[in-house]
Amino acid sequence: MEIMLLIGLGFVFGFYVSKKYQENNYAVHIGEQIVNDVLNISLSGNDYALLSNVTLPFLDKDNRAGTSQVDHVLISSRGLFVIETKFYRGSIVGTADSKNWYQYTSFDKHTFQNPIRQNFSHLMAIEAITGYSHDDMINVVTFSGDAAFKSERPSGVVKSSELRNYIESFPRDKLTMDQVYRLAGQLQVNRLPETETTDATHIDYLKESHKKRAA
Repeated sequence: MEIMLLIGLGFVFGFYVSKKYQENNYAVHIGEQIVNDVLNISLSGNDYALLSNVTLPFLDKDNRAGTSQVDHVLISSRGLFVIETKFYRGSIVGTADSKNWYQYTSFDKHTFQNPIRQNFSHLMAIEAITGYSHDDMINVVTFSGDAAFKSERPSGVVKSSELRNYIESFPRDKLTMDQVYRLAGQLQVNRLPETETTDATHIDYLKESHKKRAA
């Protein structure tokens, strides 16, 4: 009887974990698609380049070969925008400098990595490939879903509905079209192919990095 109970509990737990993974994966893709749609609808003409789901090779601080997966890179005369997308519900609490942010819902509390810091590593990977300084890039975190900030929103953190106005708040004198095409070309040539193998390699690298940090 006890064995059957344990098997039943194991099945329920496994189903719960699988369901949560599927929900989180779905939310990630929904958030990225919303931002992609906003950018494609909002932008017109040939004066910009938009690259999405860009996986770049790079050497981390331990000189290990790794990968950096960027949600969106928008390159235009207004500058090079590195955009991290998040899809959350409930209440969000976090500051620009804190290591972790918190999501509160009616049912639980969830901790996640500060997306500004997370996105900064993407800026560094782009700099390593293009030579374009991360100080000149614009670090953007955009939230989709109905998440609401209960703390003051840090600079560069916007709702997906605000993304277009945020981008357009920057003047059109940051990059020439030659620079736009050169930067886009460098990233396009060096990005890894959009395949399941690339995604699996990136996930394995993240798991190994988390193990090292926890050790």
